[in-house]
Formats: sequence, C-alpha cells, structure tokens
Amino acid sequence: MKSMNKIYKWAIVPLFAGVFLSSCDFLQENPDSVYTDKNYYVDTKTLKAGVVGVYSKIINLYVINTDTPIFLTMLGTDELCYRTANTNVRSAVDRYTYTSSEGCIGEFWARYYYVIGQANVILDAAPKITDITEKDRNQCIGEVRFLRAWSYFQLVQMFGDLPLIVNKTVEFDYTVPRSPLADVYKLIIEDLEFASADGVLPTEISDGHANHWAAKTLLAKVYLTMASAKKAAKVEGYARIAESSEDLYGKAYRLLGEIIDNSGRDLLPEYEDVFKIENKNTNKESIWEIQFSATEPYGTQWSKEMGLANAGYSQTAGGWRYCCLGGQYAINSIPSFRGYYKHWTYDKRKNWNVMDSLLRYNAKTGEPTKIEPISALSGIKGTPAETDYTLNNNTKLVNYSSATKYRWGDSWRDYPMQYIYSNCPNNIIALRFADVLLMYAEAEMALNGGKVKSTGLNAVNRIVQRARGLNDSGVPITETETPGFENYTIESLTFEELMKERSRELCFEFWRRHDLARTGMFEHFLKARNEANNIKTNFDPKKNYLLPVPQYEIDNSENKAGMYQNPGY
Repeated sequence: MKSMNKIYKWAIVPLFAGVFLSSCDFLQENPDSVYTDKNYYVDTKTLKAGVVGVYSKIINLYVINTDTPIFLTMLGTDELCYRTANTNVRSAVDRYTYTSSEGCIGEFWARYYYVIGQANVILDAAPKITDITEKDRNQCIGEVRFLRAWSYFQLVQMFGDLPLIVNKTVEFDYTVPRSPLADVYKLIIEDLEFASADGVLPTEISDGHANHWAAKTLLAKVYLTMASAKKAAKVEGYARIAESSEDLYGKAYRLLGEIIDNSGRDLLPEYEDVFKIENKNTNKESIWEIQFSATEPYGTQWSKEMGLANAGYSQTAGGWRYCCLGGQYAINSIPSFRGYYKHWTYDKRKNWNVMDSLLRYNAKTGEPTKIEPISALSGIKGTPAETDYTLNNNTKLVNYSSATKYRWGDSWRDYPMQYIYSNCPNNIIALRFADVLLMYAEAEMALNGGKVKSTGLNAVNRIVQRARGLNDSGVPITETETPGFENYTIESLTFEELMKERSRELCFEFWRRHDLARTGMFEHFLKARNEANNIKTNFDPKKNYLLPVPQYEIDNSENKAGMYQNPGY
C-alpha cells in the first residue's frame, strides 16, 4: 500500500508527458522534460499545464485493478451487486465484509489525497506568478479549488472527520489529526464559493474543465448533503454543523433554482442520448464530465465492468471486449431494482438501464450471434408477470440481471468494435441537469413539511415526461398515451417515491451510496435485498454509514489520539 508520505512527495512533481485524456485538446501536455514546482510554474502556459495535471489524477479513481476504489461507490446498494460471495474485493465491498485493511478503501483515501496534494501545489504557485493576467490566474485557482472541493466532498461522505491538508506539503505530517466533519465542509464551501463567483470560471462546458454552473451545482449538492445528513442523524459529526437543516436546505434550494432558471442546461429529449459516447461534452444536459479517451491507456475500464449478460464468449477470440453491449459482466443489477420502474413498456429508462436479455457469442470467432430473453433461462415459466423479474431469491435471475446503461455502439450486432477495455472513451457524467431537478424537488419537499409545491412537482414531472420518450415522428409521447405511467401529483410524490425516482434516473452514476447514506435510508432500501440469502449484505447501521479509516494511516500516525478509527471498526 502506498503511504501518504510518498503521495505528498510525488504531488509536488508535475509530470505531464504524454497525458491525453479526451479526443480534444484537454489534458494534452507534452513538455520537453520534467520540472519541479520551483522552476516550472513561471507563466500562464505552465500554470495551466499544472491545472491539467490535477485533472489527470482524478481518473485514477476509476482505474480497474486489484484494489479498485470505484467499487465503493457502485456496490452494496439496492441497485448493483456482485453476484458471488467470496474473497474478491468486489464481494467484500458489496457484502460489507471489509476491514480497515481493505486495499480499495486505502486506495480511495490515498488517490483523493493525491488530487488534493497536487491542487495545493497549484494554489501555492498561482499567486507568485507575474507573467499572467488576473483573469487567467483566477480561473486556474477556481478550477483547482473546485477539484479540491470535489475530492474532500467524496472523502468526507465516506469517512467523516478527515485530516485537513490545505497547504503545499513535501512530506505528509503524521502528527496531523482528523479535523471535525464540520470543518471539512467549511473548507469545501469556501472553495466552491470562490469557484462559483461571477467571472471566475466560464459558464459553458469546455471538454472537462470545471465551469461556473458545475461549481454552483456541486455547492448545492454539498448543502443538500449536509442538510439531509444532519436531519437523518446517522453520522454523529453532522450534529455539530452550526447551521440548521432548514437553513442548509434553503441554501441548496436557492442555488438549484438559479441553475434551473439561468444555466441554459436542459434535459435531452431522449434519455439514452445522455450516455452515448458521441454526445459526450456536447449535450445540454451535462454539467461536468470526467474525461476519458480512446487513446490507450487513457480510456475507461469501469464501464466494461457492467454490460449485458452473455455466454459463449472467448477472451482469446475477443468476445465481450469487441462488442457494443457485452461488457465483462462482473457487476449485476439487482432484480428488485427493476420493480422501481412503474411501467416497463412506457418508461424507456428501464430497458436502457436494465436490458432483460442474454447475448450469445460464437466461442471460436468471438462474434455475437443472437440475443434472447432471460425469462426461460431464469426458470420463469409461462407468460411471466413483471413481478417475476423482481425476485431476488431467484439465483438464476440474479445471474442474468444486467446493467446496460453504458454502451460502446448502437447495436449488439456491432462487431468488431474499436473499443475493447482499456480504451473505452465513456466519460463519467459527474453532474447533470436531471440531478439538479431532483435535488430541487427534494429541497422544496424538506422546506414545505414533506410535500412539494407546484414548482418542485413540475421539476420531477419534466423527468417523467422525458422518460416516455419520443414517438416515430420525434414528438414527445404524452401522459394520455401511457396509462399506468402517469405524472406525479403533490400527494403521490412522497419522499420514498422521490428516492426511487433518483434511482430510476441516476442509477449506476456513482451517487446511490451517497444518497442512501445522507438520507439515513440504507436499511430501508436494502430490506428487499437482505431478505434474499443469495445476495444478502452484512450492512450494520452502527458502523457502515462510514468506511473505516485505512489501517495504514492509523499505524503511521504519530498522533494516535487524533487519528482515531471510526465506530465499530
């Protein structure tokens, strides 16, 4: 395991040779040699290259290897599972059998602190440069403060109290204690208030660079998280936040209303278009994307962890590596998650996100040969009802339940594909407009005694309307054409329904664990899963709302009282 000492020694050496993370110019820097921060940051060009270096560290959170940290935000929820209980890291995360020595937990901590360390280098250098305009200086500072806030926000939701590192650090000081959760949020807010100030960041998406509306969206999400977590009272530290939940909900609500009214962002007409590779960085729904490229090794491996259930593929012949829909299929959707979709025929999101089919391959050539329904394969006989597909205790059904949100072409027949595994260019759509609408309704509900007003209701129904899709003439399908899949009313849009709507819309986008934790609803939404022995978790509400602090951090600490372990570990 890498120590924090090494991380902070590396953080002051900006290595950019060969960095290329998108099909555009973003994250492409090729200096002639390696510099240290003492002689490298001298003008606008070199400072901007340093900013690019901070972005490049973010992708390390999504690299699939032995101790992959991304699994912590994918598994162990009511959406996705690892279908086999064993000693695999995926299983440990999914079933909550990990300990403080689990490698992926240490990597989650270390890699985000790596981003923070690199950001602090830029923040130290930027004020000292003379050959730069104030506009360029502020934009560089705003971008790295956004990235530092993003990193601390990911960490604080997972670990609670944290060591606060705010200055350039050559070697990690192991006397630094964990700071209260409230102080971590204070820094996050300060960073985002600077980044979201008028004129600091551009308002339009620019190939993965942080922008004005991304900063405001993230700040709103921070306020909503603080408000809901304080209200839920599952993590002790939130009680020590000075502001009331109502005040925090109010701040989130006002920001989200501003984004809805003024950002120019909107829902795309069709849900599936949000996730197509050809639309990345260009669609009006996206607010901020983490960049990947088809140029190896800067592609994404995380998307291929999912994919359509498949059989007969040969890794020698290519198999899932070369197919539009067939991923590694290591992670499954949970049958009861299908039941969240109120109408499978009319809600187009269901068939896009959870396709109930099996893809067969020619084992000799690796070519996909046919696609077939999973009903008979799962032992479901006769004419199955929709509820038959939601039974978690049907082991065969679990084995064939797919997660198909991320694809690499237009059809299962597309073969061979140029995207195999390490060069898939699917971006992480980290912030998008649909989430803004859902957060807006949630904040309004909290401020209005548990019910939305017409504004929050309209926000959610915009998402429901889009879920119906378009007819053959490209015209939105209306509510009257989709019996059983009606718009919400003020009475029918309960908090539980809103949480399910978040899952229907945002599934597999790395927010579900955070949503269940901040609202205190882990136990409630894991109930259906935990009633089935084959995918039952060991979730313990007394400890699993937080992860354990990595054991190596506690062992290396010279301040044992200040580097304490989270309860239950």
